Amino acid sequence: MGDNTIIVVAGFLVTVISLVTPIIKLNTTITKLNVTVDNINKVLQDNDKVFKTHDEKLQNHEVRIDRLERKK
Repeated sequence: MGDNTIIVVAGFLVTVISLVTPIIKLNTTITKLNVTVDNINKVLQDNDKVFKTHDEKLQNHEVRIDRLERKK
């Protein structure tokens, strides 16, 4: 192999490495972001369940108060 071939191969490797490294970092960041969004969605769904339960309790409480006020 000549000097020119070694330089071309080395240049090609450097180019490939310089292109692949940011792509791998981007892929890792996107994966972390997906996990975070999934966790946020799960927490929001859990909060919705809690809010519905609280809303039902408040509604029942208002009905009880209304009934008590009418008795007087």
